[in-house]
Amino acid sequence: MPFELHPEIPPEGRRREEVLPAAYMARAQEGVDRMASAAGLHLTRHERLINSRPALQAAEFAREQGRFDTMHHELLKAYWDVGRDVSDITVLRDVAARAGVDVAGMEAAVDADRFGDYLDARRLEAEELGINGIPAHVIADRYLVMGAQPYDLFERVMAKIGVPRRDARATAEC
Repeated sequence: MPFELHPEIPPEGRRREEVLPAAYMARAQEGVDRMASAAGLHLTRHERLINSRPALQAAEFAREQGRFDTMHHELLKAYWDVGRDVSDITVLRDVAARAGVDVAGMEAAVDADRFGDYLDARRLEAEELGINGIPAHVIADRYLVMGAQPYDLFERVMAKIGVPRRDARATAEC
């Protein structure tokens, strides 16, 4: 589900240190860096927090076209791998084109805030469940796992609900 993490961020964005306390940023960045390194990922650091509403709107438009997974992947790649500002309509046009999404239709939907009510309703629903950050995973309607967590935490939660651990070799062969 979409979740607008910082709806208070203006369209032009804000410097991270204007929004987040330095101690929090350092702790969060250390944890993300550790997990990214363990997974063999390099994530681009952004000095500015963006207003994610345009990207969320673009993704919802792609969902209507049956292209959500591809659009989501391309948005994440643009933001984390390449370091692009996915709140910028020029970037969203490029991402939509790569994802096979109707670019003009996507731009019109974003400009009109077409999915605004839907995004606001999903945020309210998430907040009512105690979700105030991303990522957030609700597992078996019983467990809420908030934030970027190590894989072994998910294994422990899945074990609690009786899901057997997957053999990594068997998964790789699929």
